[in-house]
Amino acid sequence: MGNITENKLNTVISAADLTSINTSISGIKTKIPGGGSLTDEQRGSMKSIDVENKVFVEDVITETNLNGAGIIPSYVVVNNVVTDITFFEQLDTIESDLSTVLQRISDLKRIAGDEAYTAALVIYKLFESANNAGINTAKQSYEKLKLRFENQGSGGRPASTDL
Repeated sequence: MGNITENKLNTVISAADLTSINTSISGIKTKIPGGGSLTDEQRGSMKSIDVENKVFVEDVITETNLNGAGIIPSYVVVNNVVTDITFFEQLDTIESDLSTVLQRISDLKRIAGDEAYTAALVIYKLFESANNAGINTAKQSYEKLKLRFENQGSGGRPASTDL
């Protein structure tokens, strides 16, 4: 559990920045071609490309360009393979960059959530102590807040507050 006196973030995203972020996300969504939604079954049945498969595709393109005349029939459009692997590489780069951004967002959410919940637990314990000490103004708040922990087998107390 975090330290109640430590607040690593203590920030919010300004309305202007949040608008800019959402506009950028919308812009990305409009630039990515549609028609790419798959069912779970389709995801499981389609071949994937790892490093070895990508090298194989590139080797096939090279060999087709060098020695494919007279071997590869005209109904096999090799340029489609080139376009597909190029698109794959573009998407791979975008995915990598977005994965880095998503991991950062996930980490920041974890920190903010931990700090908020840790502080809330301390405040809850203060309401509980004030209620137990007979401070009338604490009773209503404590009764409301303790509902979060009912039916957890801890007698209305957080299972682990590490306080």
